[in-house]
Amino acid sequence: MYKKIIRPLLFDYDPEKVHNFTINRLSGSLFPSILKMFLGFEDKKLETKVGRLIFRNPIGLAAGMDKNATALAGWDAMGFGFAEAGTVTPLPQDGNPKPRMFRLPEYGAVINRLGFNNAGADEFEKNLEASKEKIRKDFIVGVNIGKNKHTELDDAYQDYKFSFEKCFETADYFTINVSSPNTEGLRQLQQKKFLDEILKHLQQLNNELDTTYSDTAKDIYLKIAPDLTETELDDIIQVSIDNNITGLIATNTTISRDTLPEGKYESGGLSGKPLEPIANSVIKYVMEKADGKLVVIACGGISTYDDVKEKMDLGASLVQVYTGLIYEGPGMIKKIKQKLKSNL
Repeated sequence: MYKKIIRPLLFDYDPEKVHNFTINRLSGSLFPSILKMFLGFEDKKLETKVGRLIFRNPIGLAAGMDKNATALAGWDAMGFGFAEAGTVTPLPQDGNPKPRMFRLPEYGAVINRLGFNNAGADEFEKNLEASKEKIRKDFIVGVNIGKNKHTELDDAYQDYKFSFEKCFETADYFTINVSSPNTEGLRQLQQKKFLDEILKHLQQLNNELDTTYSDTAKDIYLKIAPDLTETELDDIIQVSIDNNITGLIATNTTISRDTLPEGKYESGGLSGKPLEPIANSVIKYVMEKADGKLVVIACGGISTYDDVKEKMDLGASLVQVYTGLIYEGPGMIKKIKQKLKSNL
């Protein structure tokens, strides 16, 4: 029904308008209730312990879909094991000029150059706290944090600390986004000197807040780009291990167009099926080099059980979807979980 009727209708409209419409529907109470009725399926066999947390199933929503943490009840009802909200920045920002989202239906792909458009950390935290009252206790919520566009790279760690502290009590885990291609200069934060400073400050704050709130310290993940050299990846892996973070999310969107036929394409981050082989090569490299010292959450080109199995065979503990949901519809989560259960 989704692919034959709903998707063609939605694809007649601007991608960002459809995205906002969908988030608004999922942020209400009616739509999540309907989804839960048709898509509800969980099984204890799918529970996965990663880091400090137990995920009811290993299928998660990637950051970027629910930027302001308003639709968490919808993702819970859809059957995800977890959702990563954000990217959130300390101050609100509008992001890049429109249009800034583009579909490539023939390739199962999306290009976006949104640029961390979000309502800011204060509003995000309010939404997160309100949403936590509407979702089930076993639904894990990660918070993806970034820097504001005009924050200098040398001061970037302060932006990450601000959002980390603001959301500490309500977030289940944090992801550090230094890999979006749509904020100028952001990917430079993947360099060893910047990254080490950010992670050191966050782990110190993590331990301080753990004591202050009598809460558990949070797992910290680093989301990395798929366009890194092996030398850059080696540095990232070592800095991540040295700072005792839980793991890496591999990967963010790519600026490469090598997996598309030759032609002219919009600028921005490419996601979906063309990202899959690039992300897989990064996952494989990280697993080999990290030697079991880092968890990997896989992201990039996932829309079927076979995609999930491939990522897990490479060593990923959890997976995240985004573009696959746009093309396959909400029923894909239940299908993947059912097949995961039957193949355990």
